Amino acid sequence: MTNALDAIMLAQAEERLRQEQAIFNQRIAQDQESFSQRKVIAWIVIAVFVAICAFCGYVIVNSGDFSTGTVTAATTALLVEALGLVRAILKGTMGVGPKELEPTTAMPELPAPE
Repeated sequence: MTNALDAIMLAQAEERLRQEQAIFNQRIAQDQESFSQRKVIAWIVIAVFVAICAFCGYVIVNSGDFSTGTVTAATTALLVEALGLVRAILKGTMGVGPKELEPTTAMPELPAPE
């Protein structure tokens, strides 16, 4: 009877370990995908920021060709864009810390001695 009980417990432990390994592999894949998405978004943000800065800079440098309202709007847009970028960077770097480490497998539960 003890051998059969040991075999069942061993099979349960092996299945639990298999499931935990599958969950671990899924978390790794999700983390890699999330990192790739954040990287793409960061490059898009950089490209948009450069485009806005270039346009506003052009308007400011050639202020004689544009109305006062247009130059004021470009200056304001440049200031708001720069402050928004600083805020986003601070929020992104300061607000998120590394995840707390946790074991990927649970401690096996041993049966109480009879």
